[in-house]
Amino acid sequence: SKKLVILETVFLLGLLGLTWSVRVYHLGVLVKPKITATRPEHLDDPSLPLWTKGEWIPKEKFGIHQLVVQGTPYERGLIAGHFVHSLMDQEEQELIDQFHHFFPHPLLQRLFSLAMIRWFWGIERYFDPWMIEEMAGVSEFSNPKYDDLIDPMTRQIVYHGLHEVGQMMVDQTGDDMGCTVAAIPVSKTKNWIIGRNFDFEGGRIFDRDKIMKWVFPEQGHAFVSVIWAGMVGVVTGVNDQGLYLSLNAAGTTDFARYGTPSTLIILKALQFTETAEQAAKLIAESPMFITDIFTVSDRTTGKLFRIEKSPKHTEILPLTDASIITNHLVSPYWKNDRINLFRENELTSHLRLARGEELLRILPETKDPTLNVLELLRDKGSHDGRPLHFGNRQAIDPLIATHSVIYHEPENILYVSSGPGVTGAFIGFDLKQSFQLRHPTLAEPQRAILPHDSRLTDQQWENVKEAARLETLAEKLIVAQHCAEAEGLLKKASELYEPSYTFFTAWGDLMKCHGELAEAKSAWNKALALHPAYPKEVRKLKLKIKELAP
Repeated sequence: SKKLVILETVFLLGLLGLTWSVRVYHLGVLVKPKITATRPEHLDDPSLPLWTKGEWIPKEKFGIHQLVVQGTPYERGLIAGHFVHSLMDQEEQELIDQFHHFFPHPLLQRLFSLAMIRWFWGIERYFDPWMIEEMAGVSEFSNPKYDDLIDPMTRQIVYHGLHEVGQMMVDQTGDDMGCTVAAIPVSKTKNWIIGRNFDFEGGRIFDRDKIMKWVFPEQGHAFVSVIWAGMVGVVTGVNDQGLYLSLNAAGTTDFARYGTPSTLIILKALQFTETAEQAAKLIAESPMFITDIFTVSDRTTGKLFRIEKSPKHTEILPLTDASIITNHLVSPYWKNDRINLFRENELTSHLRLARGEELLRILPETKDPTLNVLELLRDKGSHDGRPLHFGNRQAIDPLIATHSVIYHEPENILYVSSGPGVTGAFIGFDLKQSFQLRHPTLAEPQRAILPHDSRLTDQQWENVKEAARLETLAEKLIVAQHCAEAEGLLKKASELYEPSYTFFTAWGDLMKCHGELAEAKSAWNKALALHPAYPKEVRKLKLKIKELAP
């Protein structure tokens, strides 16, 4: 009968879909590479001689966790996993929680996972074998409770592509997590002082428990990077030759399905190049599948490059004057690129660039330009001469940095923020001594600390973040018409930190939920007066006010 035929067809299609899913999942699982080093039989043995090749110094000593690793790539991975596995577990939980937030239904989670596995099937060909070996060592310490998502080795590969996937989402949704770099030349030398904020909201652990990872490989140069537990790649780092590299997200319409994650390109440049020119050449020749901006400098030649790289094209721009780098491309090559124009005009990149360039013009000359770079990285923004509220995304410091660094090239000192964000003191490390002794070493006492932000206490920072969290929860309750619960949250938020456009936007939505339309309009006008960070937010507020007009 006709019904039977339909049932048979549905059954066969379902069976075909299931077979495809199993095949994708099976072939998408990365086969662990052949490791030349012998795997110790009992990795949980604390007396294992291998662990003497590494060192873990918790943040109680320096204010920032320190991890020292040496040996073969696989050994370095094992050592890192051994010392940081508890932090890795917490990070994975943070990331999985965010994944569940975006895809709350288990079926959607599984479908998305299968789609990503199929899409990035074979990407490991763009990882150098030694990179995969180090990841294999780290994966030995992954928590098995996440294996239902995918196996530990494949998760390591996936996590090293999160930057790429995240930037693809920014280009589609307009959610901004911008980074800012400031570079000021030192007048008496040919060198630079370079500062950078790395803005990322993957969970508080990425700020609270960031790690300075000191790597002493058997081949290539030693280097230090600011990373998170389990990370093999690099977003900010300096090697023993004084070569500095950092990464700023960008975007273009250029497309490539496969490529090497940007963090691994920086890793390779730090380990195997010595000068900015050599690093620029390596970056230009590396295949990528998203667009990024690399800041590259070295203290030997004093050269500084802004490298704008898409999957199909590279622009290497030498910098000779004090400069600001944000998240859109400035080379004429991309002047008409749709995605680049979107990032420049619809996100906060051009606002942070303009603010940074304004500060470069007005910051006073000091004996120590490091303090000017620090002041710039901590800038909370202004509009028409009036300060923005704390946490506004237009600011260079919108309170979302997971780490901030300043590299003083002439003195070969790397300063790293102790947190929270850019607010806490910056701790200075003598790189020459640290690399020679194979142990993190503070700079001389008079140079070892850059002071805490005088405008914001740690508690105030926490209050601003908590208020923002409560506002987000309140907005969700308002959408669900749970007005009374939302009002309770917003009152708590106002006690913590009220004068933000996000608060008054939510309060206006609450008043509308209560049917108090005049109060809603008044609150939305207050929100507009506090300079929403994104044009889309301004448009949305104006539309709400217009809809209430008689």
